[in-house]
Amino acid sequence: MPSGLVESSTEAAVVEASPPSSHGLRDTDDRSPHNGDAFPSNEWGGISSVEHDEAVMLEAAMFGGIPEGTGYNFPYAPHHFMQASHPYPRPVPRPLSPSLEAQRLIREQQDDEYLASLQADREKELKAMEEAEARHLQEKVAREAALEEEKQKEVESRRKLEEEQELERLLAAKEALLPPEPLLEDENAVTLLVRMPDGSRHGRRFLKSDKLQALFDFIDIGRGVKPGTYRLVRPYPRRAFSDGESGLTLNELGLTSKQEALFLELI
Repeated sequence: MPSGLVESSTEAAVVEASPPSSHGLRDTDDRSPHNGDAFPSNEWGGISSVEHDEAVMLEAAMFGGIPEGTGYNFPYAPHHFMQASHPYPRPVPRPLSPSLEAQRLIREQQDDEYLASLQADREKELKAMEEAEARHLQEKVAREAALEEEKQKEVESRRKLEEEQELERLLAAKEALLPPEPLLEDENAVTLLVRMPDGSRHGRRFLKSDKLQALFDFIDIGRGVKPGTYRLVRPYPRRAFSDGESGLTLNELGLTSKQEALFLELI
């Protein structure tokens, strides 16, 4: 027990051994030898000051403090003494067990893998959407290009058909205007032989008074070459005859022999 408590116990024993005062006990004039204040015995059921002091010391020893208002001032309470000599250790947080730590790491790894899987799925879905959109755009462009090409082909086909129809009308007109072929015995008849680019030969008799246009018409209605894409050439002596001279007669152009050999030259 601390020294302060021992001294208080000794003083309390001395007070108990001394005879009572000649004046007797008074509720308002009884004083404690420890603190010099009046002891209100009526508040404690009429117990003596010694009993009060013992109760106070017992309470101090049990609970480590002096009740407020008693007047006792110990240098330190017993629990202070015990804490000073043997301080209570503060609780230290226990680390997680290896199994719990492993489970926590596994959960964190699973969470990371799950988030990574979600991110990969989002990127894959976004890539698939972009590829689908690109394919859709390419298909749209291809369809438009195919439609445009088909339209151009249709226009070209219509144009060619119209050209062919126009050419057929022109050739029909040329054939209708072609002069009749004279007899072989006619002195004014000239046989013109024309060698074509493929090596074949086409010949017909004309009158010397017939125009060169009649020879062009004869070659055109043979449909071997397209009108206006060639000229006629006499090898010996070399002489080229073009559309610009089609209005002249064979006699004016010097084609007066009984037989003239020409060849067709593409231009």
